[in-house]
Amino acid sequence: MTDRETSFPSLDGTRLRGTVTGAQGERRGVAVLVHGAGVTRREGGFFDRLAAGLAAVDIETLRFDLRAHGESEGKPEEITIAAVANDIRAAADHIRETGGTRLPVHVIAASFSGGAAALHAGSHPQEVGSLVLLNPRLDYRERYLSSRPYVRDGYLDPGAVHDLNNQGFTERSPFALGRALLNECQHLDPEDYLGRVVAPTLIVHGTKDTFVQVDSTRRYRSAFGGPVTVHELDGSEHGFAVHNDPGYAHPQSQAWQAEVIDRVANFLVAWPQ
Repeated sequence: MTDRETSFPSLDGTRLRGTVTGAQGERRGVAVLVHGAGVTRREGGFFDRLAAGLAAVDIETLRFDLRAHGESEGKPEEITIAAVANDIRAAADHIRETGGTRLPVHVIAASFSGGAAALHAGSHPQEVGSLVLLNPRLDYRERYLSSRPYVRDGYLDPGAVHDLNNQGFTERSPFALGRALLNECQHLDPEDYLGRVVAPTLIVHGTKDTFVQVDSTRRYRSAFGGPVTVHELDGSEHGFAVHNDPGYAHPQSQAWQAEVIDRVANFLVAWPQ
């Protein structure tokens, strides 16, 4: 297994940085790994292990830092879901170009990036081999509007407007929520963009996830336009871990993550390229 560092521009010129992990044998596919909000391309080490697991079944991967995360450029308050979807497209284009292949790209996205990955897959169906969503955030309106105490019927209260005008964001959750994202979420209907996803999709979600509850996956499973396989990891918190184990040091966390890696690898190799 070999790693190499790389960088590439997103559609708007924001420079993104990542790591390519080559296949151990003859390459049979390519994939991009898209981390969640507030972390980096490593996902606390989980994506490093996932890349190694996929290399073992001869799938080359690119794990990269989203804009305003890790080593990539960008300002947190300027993040939007469409921009993240464009970052995913740019990463897929980059791994195809550098790898000299025209294969459709598998997209594997965690947490916050789940809905953006679905948005990309629905907009570019011929370019996505399959979609894997790990504890995915699928409904951004619920997360950033209807659940916020400072939003009433879509309108921001005076305190939130004051924060936007004076500091450029309402809160950090975990990144700064800016005006562009809040406006965009008014129009992001998960039933719409999930319905345009025709790629075979695997969703893995922990039943004890307190950050993105498994009920969201259960609610939106039928909204996808293509075949969907859902695996619920009984007892797992967000990130496929036991409670309060951010470093994934607990043996159960490691066992759950190993199970997820094996399940994802088997899912990807099952679909012809």
